[in-house]
Amino acid sequence: MTSENSADRVRAFIAIPLQQDLKNALAALQQRLLSDNPGLKPVASDNLHLTLRFLGDRSQDELADIGRIMLSVGARKRFFNVLLEGLGVFPNQRRPRVLWVGLNPPDEIISLAGLLNENLALLGLPPEPQPFRPHLTLGRFKYPKQRVISLCPFLSQCYGSLKIDRMVLYRSHLTRAGAIHTPLVTAGLAAVEV
Repeated sequence: MTSENSADRVRAFIAIPLQQDLKNALAALQQRLLSDNPGLKPVASDNLHLTLRFLGDRSQDELADIGRIMLSVGARKRFFNVLLEGLGVFPNQRRPRVLWVGLNPPDEIISLAGLLNENLALLGLPPEPQPFRPHLTLGRFKYPKQRVISLCPFLSQCYGSLKIDRMVLYRSHLTRAGAIHTPLVTAGLAAVEV
């Protein structure tokens, strides 16, 4: 750890970016869902991504180390595809707060996140308190007691295939208009697993 002051620290996370066609498909889904769920606040389509690890506020030195870890992990993992399919809510259907799209199959993305977290632990970053549950956040409900019956027609639909061929370390700058995500480091996944 460095002694940089808090003004020099950056709020950051590691995520898988989405191709533009998937962003467009999910933005169209968000619009359809909004008509029956006025309490849903959708994630801006430019900010749609698959989070692998939220990092909180980090120094520039820590971010450089994290970038090196990402490059190392990426060189050891083969790229793969997952389907974006089905909708779900956190924490449960009685008190929905977060609306998400699922990933199928989840095994390889869980393996990638696990390897990334094992290596980040070498930097002293403690593991997440909750187990990794791969999902892509579509929006948040303003009213947690809202009924989600209107989601039923979308629960088993497929929204496209996501090619997982790189991880990106993003800076997240919070503004009144919403978060601005700026890529800092991109780590490609290898063509073959090492």
